[in-house]
Amino acid sequence: MNTNNNRDTKKRSRHGAIIAAACAIIAIGCGVMVMNPLKNRMEPTETPAAESSVVTTQEESSREDSSEEEIKTEDSTPQKRDIQPWAKDLLERNEDTVGWIKIPGITDDNGEEYINFPVLQGEDNEYYLYKNIDEEYYESGSIYADAWSTIDEYGQSDNLTIFGHHMGVLGTSFTHLSEYKKGAEFLREHPTIEFNTIYENDARYAIVSCFMINTQPEEDNGNLFEYIGYRDFDDDEYKFDTWYNEISKRSWYTNDIKCTENDKYITLSTCSKLLNNDDLRWVIVAKKLTPEDDLDHIIASYQDKDDKDIYFPQFWIDRYGNKTVDEGWAL
Repeated sequence: MNTNNNRDTKKRSRHGAIIAAACAIIAIGCGVMVMNPLKNRMEPTETPAAESSVVTTQEESSREDSSEEEIKTEDSTPQKRDIQPWAKDLLERNEDTVGWIKIPGITDDNGEEYINFPVLQGEDNEYYLYKNIDEEYYESGSIYADAWSTIDEYGQSDNLTIFGHHMGVLGTSFTHLSEYKKGAEFLREHPTIEFNTIYENDARYAIVSCFMINTQPEEDNGNLFEYIGYRDFDDDEYKFDTWYNEISKRSWYTNDIKCTENDKYITLSTCSKLLNNDDLRWVIVAKKLTPEDDLDHIIASYQDKDDKDIYFPQFWIDRYGNKTVDEGWAL
């Protein structure tokens, strides 16, 4: 199997990528029906490992299956990484598989994580909207990465957006991301996301920001933060400082996480039913942990932000006022 050829088919111009991203924001639906929710799930024979309480040490990060985003030689030339054993069966099933995502601790009555899925990457940001890993129709769709972001043997985009449906009372796909509306206490109990590309093990991300956002300018007095467009921070139009300022002022929480343009990030995007409007998104941004990060300090630093200090879109303010609202994970 040549996964390089598959990735090459996904190259697009910047103009096309921006248009497609805008379309995808509008297209991510809020389905209310599902057929056989287990068909979208495939537990790999081996799963990417992650430590439960401590950040990977420098010694651990130097081992052969290192989770470092780029392994570099002395001349700083990126070195090719190998596909990990846990990913090989998934790639045989669908060569569009690019990773696995899990949020530990948010579980059903049987102790199984609600969010524990393979991550796919299609030819555009609509292909897996209503398809499962076997490319069959599936109302809940798949969890999939932004088609115009890079995930290959040399590394990944600086900020990788990952999409999933909010399925209401069914609770499938990214529905339970809504639980992060509960407040800082819930965030302190579930601070990390395990996301490994098919070239990694042991990668964990600490949550930096959680926010509501509009997807049409007219819903916020002509303002629109195109969060999907911030893929690589060396892009002249999508700079780190602008991105970080936007995700910080909109976040419902504060923290002491050190974030730089040299770090790697994931952005989880799902819709919300709070305004009965398909254009509303609930977004969670997380930073890839490094050996220098103190997770205990990060967890202790999470605090609820005062409502007056949070930037809300105008159509949210028109409905709820300038305040956070949590009506349960089904909404």
